[in-house]
Amino acid sequence: KNKFNTVIKILENQEKEKKRIARDIHDGPAQYIANVIMRIDFCKVVIKKDIDRGLKELEDLKLHTKRALKEVRTIIYGLKPIHLEELGLKGAIENMGVEIIKDYQINMYSEFYGKIEEVEGIVKTTTYRIIQEVVNNAKKHSNAKNINLKISSNREILGIIIEDDGVGFNFKETLKKIKNDGNKYGLIGIIERVNQLEGKIKVNSYFGGGTIYNINLPINRKVDSYG
Repeated sequence: KNKFNTVIKILENQEKEKKRIARDIHDGPAQYIANVIMRIDFCKVVIKKDIDRGLKELEDLKLHTKRALKEVRTIIYGLKPIHLEELGLKGAIENMGVEIIKDYQINMYSEFYGKIEEVEGIVKTTTYRIIQEVVNNAKKHSNAKNINLKISSNREILGIIIEDDGVGFNFKETLKKIKNDGNKYGLIGIIERVNQLEGKIKVNSYFGGGTIYNINLPINRKVDSYG
């Protein structure tokens, strides 16, 4: 019976992950590509009338195509985070901080406590992806200038605290909106990843006051519950 339950849970998690990837593609590159296709027809008309304006439209299309490519690469990277394999969890997160300030001018400060690198591989991967989702949300929606991250581990729990100084949002209302129109896919991805490891998540946020994610993930598989 236990073996059957384990298999069922693995299959359920795989299906959840497939849905998350589908949402990421729908919300990101698919939107850019659909926009490019529509504007190609517009370009055909413009070029016949005004070659200079048509060329400007083509440059804008090129920019949108680059954005779509960047989104696709981000999704591929999420499936197999190379930096995590090469640098370890601490190094990969620090590298994420370097990239975000370079591309989005957002400062990311990281602190690490405990033996982070001794945590089981799947927990490290999930931790990295949760942080990646939170940071992506901050980039897209929060207008934050700073992100503060603290990760700590003991024998049983990996704790993650992520705080930004962005515009904030109403967490309960946002979750309700998700069920109605499917917006804020990144937030669903964060909650799903935490639930897959039977962890706990608490989000404190209000308009004008930034957002704090407080997440606990079990390290020891024998631990069923914790505070």
